[in-house]
Amino acid sequence: LNHPQVSALLGEEDEEAFHYLSRVEVTEFEDIKSGHRIDFYFDENSYFENKALSKEFTVNEKGDPVSKSTEIKWKAGKDLTKRTGQTPNTAGKKRQHEEPESFFSWFTDHSDAGADELGEVIKDDIWPNPLQYYLVPDMEDEEGDDDDD
Repeated sequence: LNHPQVSALLGEEDEEAFHYLSRVEVTEFEDIKSGHRIDFYFDENSYFENKALSKEFTVNEKGDPVSKSTEIKWKAGKDLTKRTGQTPNTAGKKRQHEEPESFFSWFTDHSDAGADELGEVIKDDIWPNPLQYYLVPDMEDEEGDDDDD
């Protein structure tokens, strides 16, 4: 949640679902050029049935990067990729706060596996050194009153 690129993709409900995330694993295949898999393990939650969600990046026969992923078995009314709460544009508002597309849409997006920035960030930045993001102070605490200091 503290990685700048990842947090930009998370809506409020995504963050709630991520409270159930128990671990993340990145598996490099035997031949590093043949790809890798990212596994997200979740505790029992109110969003989906899956215990694990995976996205796998490989190279097809032509040498082109491709990806495939676990189909998310959403619980009734909990599909975070089908957002309905978009606020209509109001004349008085100067800036429209728009909820980002759900992080979980990444599992269904296989349009350009070779340019999957999120997959690269997880594999090359978060996975090798997660503590730098885990130990970041909570941003909301930092913006609070300094009276307690």
